[in-house]
Order: sequence, then structure tokens, then C-alpha cells
Amino acid sequence: MKNMIAKKGTLLLLVIMAILLQSSCMKEFLEVKRDKSQIIPVTLEDYRSIFENNKMNYYTPHLLGEVSSDDYYIHFEQWEAVTDPTYRNGYIWADEIFEGEPSLDWNFGYEKILYANFVLEGVADIRETPINKVLRDEIIGAAHFFRGSTLFYLAQLFCKQYNATTAHTDLGLPLRTTSNINENYQRATLEETYDLIISDLEIAVALLPPAMSLNTRPYRAAALGVLANVYLQMGRYEAAQDCADRAILIAPDVLDYNEIDTSLNMTFPIYGRANQEIVFYSHIITPSVLANSRLNIDSVLFNSYDMNDLRKPAFFFVNSGRNVFKGTYAGSPSFLFTGITTPELLLVRAECNVRLGNSKEAIADLNTLLSKRFRSERFEPLGNDLSQRELLEIALSERRKELLYRGRRWNDLKRLSADPEFSKPLIRVLNGVRYELDINSDKWVLPIPPDVINLGGIRQNNR
Repeated sequence: MKNMIAKKGTLLLLVIMAILLQSSCMKEFLEVKRDKSQIIPVTLEDYRSIFENNKMNYYTPHLLGEVSSDDYYIHFEQWEAVTDPTYRNGYIWADEIFEGEPSLDWNFGYEKILYANFVLEGVADIRETPINKVLRDEIIGAAHFFRGSTLFYLAQLFCKQYNATTAHTDLGLPLRTTSNINENYQRATLEETYDLIISDLEIAVALLPPAMSLNTRPYRAAALGVLANVYLQMGRYEAAQDCADRAILIAPDVLDYNEIDTSLNMTFPIYGRANQEIVFYSHIITPSVLANSRLNIDSVLFNSYDMNDLRKPAFFFVNSGRNVFKGTYAGSPSFLFTGITTPELLLVRAECNVRLGNSKEAIADLNTLLSKRFRSERFEPLGNDLSQRELLEIALSERRKELLYRGRRWNDLKRLSADPEFSKPLIRVLNGVRYELDINSDKWVLPIPPDVINLGGIRQNNR
């Protein structure tokens, strides 16, 4: 009886904390019937249903990365009309981002971690048997997947770019590993943060099943895909190549753009979660600065697409004389797809193979992707006479063109900032005022939200 009361209290605290993390949801919470808030997970199916909560697939911590990146611009009048200070300030990399407001990236991210920890604790109390082992492993693996991937995405926003020589002293994240919301966590080092990320994802790879009927549920290829991105961000190219290779063996399908209607207002409405190349489905709410009423695609990016590249008509359309984006795999302009796809894995493997000197293998991966992106009758495979430098430029360019508005560009800008050949400052101009994010600026690391600092007393990032 005491255990049940304790579990009920923990669950109620979990639910209340999760709701309080988003004040806009308070009204909805108060309208939920009391008896529904008293439900206590008991079976493995109960714990699995916690991950069916759509917040596990939605609201991934990519909002401020997309707002701060260089794939778009908006005019002064549109910027001035943005009511959310987080997006308005994030667009110009201001010293003060939140103006006292909470961060959706931080709050939604740690809510996922809260759910993952709660499930891990609950499933630990359910004894493994030959009958329940497969499901039990899947649920534990999913919990480690959600915690590890979320910590990785949060680290790209709120921590420095990983550097092996300084990671043991650089500030990482608060590493919450229990569902006890009363425990006060200080920031770990960046090395400790990445150690937990990698550990979580390796456990997920070991426990998740090799196949899944729904791509909203993580399976082995999804965990390998995130792990490949982690190692890529760290500059561990052999490990990233290996993870991408293993994931592609499980999930090799690439959608042929020759077989879709690129003239539709939303190119991918009928595919969505059924898209054969989606390894794991997730999305974010489209930030207001990226709404089609404001957005202007960066002209250099737009012009980098070849006239025979089907991504150009699939991803863009003209709205009031402006090139805007319509290519989200979420099937709605209200959401931006942030999940894992097979083409992304091909691009990770291609870049790693270039950097490791395996040009032949890199060319093969790039040709596999581009053959499904160019008009069939106009596609010309990449030849074997490219230098390593030329091939790396192509791999990085294709990565930018393929992974547009998927939460990847900010990560790439950060990791490439240490490479003199590919680093670049970011520049905005609004009403004649020039804003610049210098390569060596502290502003590549976003500030910890003020409510988190005030509540937990953790160390703030330099600005």
C-alpha cells in the first residue's frame, strides 16, 4: 500500500510539473477530470502508453536553433511585428533572449526527460520474464532513446561546441536521471553530458527492436541515427560512419522525388508519417519568424539548387514575390519535421567517408541520394575525379539542401565554426542596423532561461 501511495504521489507530481512547465497548458490541465489524473501505471503496456503522449514526438528542442540559423531572413517590418521576445531576440542574437519568459526548448526538453526517467523507474519494478522480455526491453530502450536524444539536442543550444581538449571543464547540462522533481541538479561538465548521451543511445541500440510498424516509436535504426549525429558533432568520424552504416542496413529506403507531385501547395501532405524514408518521426511548431507570411529563403541557398533538382519545386513556392518553404515532412505549414531519415544517414556516412579518405564510398552515397532527387532524365552521377576538398564541399552543400528546416543547420554551423575552411560569421541587417554573430562569439551558446537560473541556482552561460 505504501509503495502504491508513493507511486501515486510521484505520478501526480510528474503530471503537475509537466503541465506547469507550459503555463499555456494550465487551463487545459484544470479542465481534465480528476479521476484521470489518478491513473497509476502498473503494467508494461501502461508505461509504453506514456510514450504515446504526443509530446514525446513533438516539440523537440530545435526552435531557437532554427530561429538563429542562416537559411532565411525577414524584413524589419515583419521582425518588428514578432510578438514573442524569444524569437525576435533570437533572430539578432541579442544579449538578452528571453526577457523573463520561459524557454519552450528547455521546458519541453526536460519534460521528455522527466517522462523517460519516470518510465525507467517504473519498469525497473516489473520483473523480467521470458514472456515480457521483448516488450520490457523495448520500453527501457525507448526511455533511454528519448533521454539521450533530448539531452543531445539541448546541448547544441545551451552548451559550447564539443571539443575533446576542453570538454572536461566546459559547462554541460543538468543531468536529471530520476523523476524526483525536488532534487536540485547543478550543471555537469560537457564531457559528462556527452558520456550520458552516448550511454543512453548505446543502451537504446542494444534494447530496441530491429523493426517497428510505426515510425513514431523509436527502433534500433533511429537510435543509431541519433548516435551517428552525436559522433559527427563530436568529430568522431569513424564512429559516426559505423553507426550510419548500421542504420542504413536496417532502413535503406529513399523516397524518389520523381514519383511525387511537386506542384502541390504542400508537397508531402499524403506522406507524413507514412513516408518510407522516415526512420523516426518528430516535429516542432513552426516559429513565428519562420511563418510563410514573413519568411524569405536565403538567396544563396535558393540559387544553390540546380534547375533539375526536384527539391527546388518540392521545397519552395512563391508567396507575394518571396521564396518560402513548403517542404516539411510534417505535411502542414504549422509544423517543421525534425526526425531522422535515411537520406540524412547517407549524408552523415558520405561526409565521414570523405573525411576518412574513402572517396569512392562517399561518391556512391551521394549518387544514391541525388539519383532520387534529380529529374531522372537529367541526372548526371558524380565522377571519381573529384578532389577530397571538392567532395567535402559537395557533401556539406547537399547536407544543407536536403536537411533544410529540420533542426540541423545550427548544429552544423557550430561544428564547422572550428574549421577555418568552412566557418562563417552570420549577419543580419534590419532597418539599416547590422547584427553579426562572429565565429568566436560566446553567443553561439544560448543563455539558460532566467526562470531556470532563479529556481535552481545553476551557472549561467557567458554572453
